[in-house]
Amino acid sequence: MQPPADPSFACDDAFPGRHVLRLIRRAVERHRLDLGGLCVLTEAGVGYRRVTPVIAGLAGASAVYAVARDSYAAPRREAEEQTRHLCDLAGLGERVRIVANRLQAGLGEVDIVTDLPGVRPIDEAVLRNIAEGAAVTLMKGVAHWRAADVDAATCRRRGVAVAGVDEDGVDLYRFLPDVAVWGLLRLGVAVAGSVVVVAGDGPAWSKVARGLADAGARVLVAAPEGAGRVSLCGAAKVADALPQALADGVLGETDALVLCPADPEMRTIGPRGWIEAAALAAAAPHLAVVSLSGETDRHGLAGAGLRSWPGAGDPAPLEVLPAPLIEVHTAGLKVGEVMARARRRGSSSLAAEQAAAAEAHAELLPKDLTAVARR
Repeated sequence: MQPPADPSFACDDAFPGRHVLRLIRRAVERHRLDLGGLCVLTEAGVGYRRVTPVIAGLAGASAVYAVARDSYAAPRREAEEQTRHLCDLAGLGERVRIVANRLQAGLGEVDIVTDLPGVRPIDEAVLRNIAEGAAVTLMKGVAHWRAADVDAATCRRRGVAVAGVDEDGVDLYRFLPDVAVWGLLRLGVAVAGSVVVVAGDGPAWSKVARGLADAGARVLVAAPEGAGRVSLCGAAKVADALPQALADGVLGETDALVLCPADPEMRTIGPRGWIEAAALAAAAPHLAVVSLSGETDRHGLAGAGLRSWPGAGDPAPLEVLPAPLIEVHTAGLKVGEVMARARRRGSSSLAAEQAAAAEAHAELLPKDLTAVARR
């Protein structure tokens, strides 16, 4: 559980509630989110994860059911208190109803189901009871979808539209430089004047490299892109991938390593990963490691004497600030809105998903669900 001193977990003036509400209203306007006449099932959370029911309420939802449950971050009571604090600050009153589990919600009136942890699993027990024409929105990109969390096969069988958020389309990666700086500062690395290796293989590394370079770091990139594109980010290419940078001795001359693979399940450091923690420590025993995506062997890094962030019990990288969560969850609710309204107009679930792809930043699951499912 987070220490009480963390202001994001507060239920008083230490929590930047007015700022959070300002960000929510701006995001609702930017995405043209209008949930009038629609009922939403989502989670009650702690920290900045409490924002989603408030987004739905301020976007005009007729009712919001927010599920509060025990989690790794905090007991259910704290999720209830923290979510209610922000709801009261927003003046939402009883429009947000906090319940102890998803089956206690009025499922028969629910039009939009979010796949957030408090609601999952979205399975037969939920899908057979939600309103006809309801939609399930994946609040992240399709790469994060797991069949155990959202039974997409049953969604299709029952005609429930389901789609995710195009994280690149909403430019979610624009927040990653801020998060990288957060992590580096937590590890005692001043960005200005430091040498930082950014390793990645997707769309995120270029945002991170440019942001760190603009903040005064000398940025070296290990990515499969050409040197010309890397230079446009204010950085220098040193390798196609992290193992090559390690073999060439680059890491021994750097202060920090920032990891941002495209696959959220990619093992970057550890057994069967990009590199082993022991090899990294042998080459650069002073190195600070920031992981913005993927999986790292935290115990191996600690055992090798390397500092790393996030650590056990820390929020996920995109949860340390309110803006990234507000952006992606507002976009996710917009995807749900478009699908739910299309279904109300008589569109099929498939047509509703395609409408979300055309009218909102939606990413569709493939026809072959086994292509992305993780068993």
